[in-house]
Amino acid sequence: MIDKSNSLHTPKYIKIAESIRQEIDLNMNVGERIYSEKEIMDKYEVSSTTARKALEVLRNEKIIERIQGKGTFIIQKKVLRSLRKIVSFTENMQKQNIAPSTKMLGKEILSEYTEYHEKLHLSPGDKVLRLKRLKFGNDTPLAIDYRYINLKYCPDIYDKDLNSSLYKIYDQYNIKIAHTRQYLELAFIDEENAKLLNCNAGDPVIYIEGLLSLSNYEPIEYEENLWNGRIFRFQFEGSL
Repeated sequence: MIDKSNSLHTPKYIKIAESIRQEIDLNMNVGERIYSEKEIMDKYEVSSTTARKALEVLRNEKIIERIQGKGTFIIQKKVLRSLRKIVSFTENMQKQNIAPSTKMLGKEILSEYTEYHEKLHLSPGDKVLRLKRLKFGNDTPLAIDYRYINLKYCPDIYDKDLNSSLYKIYDQYNIKIAHTRQYLELAFIDEENAKLLNCNAGDPVIYIEGLLSLSNYEPIEYEENLWNGRIFRFQFEGSL
């Protein structure tokens, strides 16, 4: 296991917190009891102060929670998302036994020509539906989701229940997403969006933008997302 806190100057409690965080992600489940302060002292051969600070790091990250008289328990862990296959948010959550939900924050039809018309290869006069949604897993806010949908293929989708999976709604129009091209980069969240993800302004988030297309490479949707960088882990598989 690689220690991502490999600096000689990194405090030991930070290294211990990272070690426990990795163990949670790999081998433990939400609701499971985590080490006590005494168990950390014995396991890592450190003082009570160091053990307490390590647990504080994880509590501040909202990974664990102490229940008086019962112990300390895992309340969240890293959520895995594959970059290899096109999978809806709902399906991805359900495969990890996480209950998905969505809250609509805004929707509007863009009639005037915008940069998103250009990204979707549309002409002046074509319409785009803009959505802003907040995605949850087990009632924890995970991502802010912006979608720009080509209305040529689903002209009345505005009236659908857009809190549910878009992929399932697309099935009603016989729309099948076949290709996607996505770009990921590190970003730092602003104050307005930080409140939505229950984090602090300036915290790191994973910014994703991408184009989703039909089998003939006709663009159907453009996405811009902000994913909570403390919760998500992205997986890519390749071969030579």
